[in-house]
Amino acid sequence: MNSFWKKMLKKNESEQPAGTEDASDTGTAAQELAGISLAGEMALKICLQSDPGLVRTSNEDRGFYTRPSDQRVAEQKGALVIVADGMGGASAGEVAAEFAVRLIPESYYASPNEPGLALKQSLENASREIYHAAQDNPDLKGMGTTCVALVIRRSEAFMAYVGDSRLYLVRDGQLYRLTEDHSVVYDMVRQGLLTREQARMHEERNVLSLSMGGRPEISASGWDEPMTLREGDRFLLCSDGLHDIVSDECMRLIVSEFPPDEAALRLIEAAKKGGGHDNITAAIVHVCNAMADSGIETKGTRELAITNP
Repeated sequence: MNSFWKKMLKKNESEQPAGTEDASDTGTAAQELAGISLAGEMALKICLQSDPGLVRTSNEDRGFYTRPSDQRVAEQKGALVIVADGMGGASAGEVAAEFAVRLIPESYYASPNEPGLALKQSLENASREIYHAAQDNPDLKGMGTTCVALVIRRSEAFMAYVGDSRLYLVRDGQLYRLTEDHSVVYDMVRQGLLTREQARMHEERNVLSLSMGGRPEISASGWDEPMTLREGDRFLLCSDGLHDIVSDECMRLIVSEFPPDEAALRLIEAAKKGGGHDNITAAIVHVCNAMADSGIETKGTRELAITNP
């Protein structure tokens, strides 16, 4: 067992958040807001918000963002935002999600490939590590995680995902869903057997057809070409604890009308008002004018986690 894996096990035994510059709280919502300057006229405002919800006693979700302090690497690879939703008995899901948010950035920024391919491969590499680690430890057998990751480099966005954590875009007041769940129900939607509305209410909508760590090798989904950004674009990355409960229209209104920190908080509260039966995580990325926001503070790596109450 490698030293990283031993640290993950130790972390979960002590229930203390690992890593540098964490933003953590116990049993309540925790958030982190930062401004990141990009090359040219673009800047980013990013907010991560997570909550264990009203039913579960622990939070197996993880949110993470980073922009390398090395300017050369930052220019080549951009800023990275991740939301992961772990699954498995006891603390296994928490470990899998933690594994994802640690290994994906490491693999992505070390890759010589262009962002789109590097991001997809980083999810696949992390999945392989999660799978083998679970095979080595009986207590973590069957652990896995969903994951959605977004990279913004200069005026382009790149995306990769596995499972049913989602990426949305609000542009010109309209909400666009940019991912298709890897689930049994959405496989039926793709085959024309169910409508999206039927899928939303289906009792097996959370049964995954693909997850990180679920098998020795996986193929992550992602874009073949990057998306060109526009000033005012707002991205939402979220776990199913949010999108399962909060309607598309409610998400659209909140993300489009409020600044990232307030929008993230309102989304969490909306999910809790709807029952809060699962962990809830949202990351909002607002693409704004760098000149208009020249006073924002640039920060480095941040991770968001909730420790068990």
